[in-house]
Amino acid sequence: MMNQKRFPNGKTKIFNATYDDGVLQDVRFVALLNKYGLKGTFNLNSGLMESEFEWTHESGRVIKRLSKEKAVPLYQGHEIACHTLTHPYMHDLSQQEILHELQADKANLEKLFGREVKGFAVPFDYYSERIENCVRESGFSYARISQESRSFAPQTDYFNWKATVFHTAPELEQLSRQFIETDQELAIFQIVGHSYDLDVEELWDRIENIFRMIAAHKEILPMTTIEIVEHLRSLSGDNQQ
Repeated sequence: MMNQKRFPNGKTKIFNATYDDGVLQDVRFVALLNKYGLKGTFNLNSGLMESEFEWTHESGRVIKRLSKEKAVPLYQGHEIACHTLTHPYMHDLSQQEILHELQADKANLEKLFGREVKGFAVPFDYYSERIENCVRESGFSYARISQESRSFAPQTDYFNWKATVFHTAPELEQLSRQFIETDQELAIFQIVGHSYDLDVEELWDRIENIFRMIAAHKEILPMTTIEIVEHLRSLSGDNQQ
């Protein structure tokens, strides 16, 4: 039971932003996180970082991934997590191919950033028991899937972890205010997305206003996803993967 328990420093609320793909817009996004003292989890594909790989978004905007040289200093102070080596549709892959996508990305990122990589975020929206088993076998501590919880309650299935809400949701501001006002213990608010969406849909002012609101409330503690998972495990006595 987690009743009457707290996050570090006696806090009852946690905020995190978990963002995928490692794109050029992360430079501006990380600057906003740092400005407001918040923490991000960045889910990267090391196989697409050899050069500034780019593609054309359906809006017509060209999206560029960050090179290794730009990524390493950028994400200091934030969590690095696996997002597969090459961002494939994993339902098309064999078990061995899935394991390679996971394990090669983990090893590459650990070597590049010089720290352990414990988290995994699912590319696209396909997840299955077979993939979950591969995630566990590859030594990860959690898997963030592509579904929203729309809840502030702590997740209890660490290998089917749902962020609270996508940053493009019309209800984002409303949920942010509800989170600030809630008296629920161990409340977690986690925004998920891609920073290029903020360019495509012109949402930079919106996300900064939310960061400003969150940062103004001192009972809210910024944490990375792995910090949240490990603290929840410690509260429940669950020290197993």
